[in-house]
Amino acid sequence: MEGNELFRIGGGARFLRVFGIGVVAFLIDAIVFQGVLSLSSASLYLARLISFVVATTAAWWLNRTFTFRDATGTPPHLQWARFFAANLVGGSVNYAVFVLAIAMVPLAAAFPVLALAAGSVCGVAFNFTAYQRYVFRPNTGASRLF
Repeated sequence: MEGNELFRIGGGARFLRVFGIGVVAFLIDAIVFQGVLSLSSASLYLARLISFVVATTAAWWLNRTFTFRDATGTPPHLQWARFFAANLVGGSVNYAVFVLAIAMVPLAAAFPVLALAAGSVCGVAFNFTAYQRYVFRPNTGASRLF
């Protein structure tokens, strides 16, 4: 069995783990955000930046440890940078779909939570794909910088 075949086994289970870790990351994000606001004089924006970095780092570690533990071909610091970049792009996809849905779908304009849901689904789909293909690639023996 080649590395790519082994990596694709259990895709549904991996998706559920990624989703569950996303929920945990949201909770970490919210707790750190509130903690920074409560315990410091940081602005909302600085608190949000700090909470995002902490939550993203926790999500990376959890995914690396529990979801993609067979992806050992990339040094951890590079894998973290890829994970962070994938999440920034995934967040942009989420927001773009939200904005487009509000602008182009009357039902979404009337009920913005529908646009929010559409953006979230697209963002999660993008992130999961990026995690599998870019961030947590299996060790195939070939080393690539990016």
